[in-house]
Amino acid sequence: MMGTKEELLQILISGNGAEFSGQELAQRLGVSRTAVWKAVNALCSEGYSIKAGQSRGYRLTDDNDVLSAGAVKGFLPEEMRDNEIIVLKTVDSTNTYAKKLAADGARDGTTVIALCQTAGRGRRGNSFYSPEKSGLYMTVVLRPEKHKAETDLFTICAGCAVCRAIERLTDKKPLIKWVNDVYLDGKKICGILSEATVDFESGQIESVVTGIGINISTENFPEELEKKAGSVGGGVARAKLAAAVMEELALCLGRCRRANIEEYRSRSLVLGKEVSFVRQGINFCGKAVDIDDKGRLTVETEQGKMLLDSGEVSVKLNGGLS
Repeated sequence: MMGTKEELLQILISGNGAEFSGQELAQRLGVSRTAVWKAVNALCSEGYSIKAGQSRGYRLTDDNDVLSAGAVKGFLPEEMRDNEIIVLKTVDSTNTYAKKLAADGARDGTTVIALCQTAGRGRRGNSFYSPEKSGLYMTVVLRPEKHKAETDLFTICAGCAVCRAIERLTDKKPLIKWVNDVYLDGKKICGILSEATVDFESGQIESVVTGIGINISTENFPEELEKKAGSVGGGVARAKLAAAVMEELALCLGRCRRANIEEYRSRSLVLGKEVSFVRQGINFCGKAVDIDDKGRLTVETEQGKMLLDSGEVSVKLNGGLS
């Protein structure tokens, strides 16, 4: 159950910059005006910027970028505000933390968000650079039985959800590099890592944790990432982006396979382009021509068509390979 402070925050967020008088807020919250004033001060002490005056009401300013569970819930639709959201100051990996929660019975939709990761993980053992305040690092616990989409599409759904969320909040048009990286202007801005837990006796997947790391305003990348990594750009509030990703992911998970694959194809960065990849220690080059209904990439090579269901491909972007 939310307290006065949390309820007040949701009212201010849902107001989209509108002003609310102390009396109106007191009536809506069922508390005294003094209690409203105390709640406003408490939010300000947490870093929220709230404008107020004797002849004007309370208003949440546009420059807020406080990342908290209450802030994220304020941007979510009503039906998703019961989702458990955990915001951590720092953690080794949100995926590792979420897997422990899933093992302990965490509900579908439980979301772990970190202000900073000390050991963010990507696919194939790669690390994910996760500095404080400039990115969004989150993992969602998913229970397969709660969703229409099959588990092999969870990563694909996450990629589409990230693109949709960014498009909702900006004028940017990101694309997906097969299989799980989101690119903007030829540079990687987001990595996605889904990990499943399987019941030993039944062989059934009990849970999937889907980790999403998005560079929002990150600029000073390590030397090895300087030419490959990019950012969405400033002006995007992390709480608002987190809520948008959560909402869009839920929508994609509720769709049929065809709808998800069709959108995934339409957002592909590699289709129609020359790509290279390694199979059994041998380098191959060819043209990416299709993504099938299982999310596999078809590449036309000199040796014939080859179907990729895992691994990495490289594609020429900005004069180099990505």
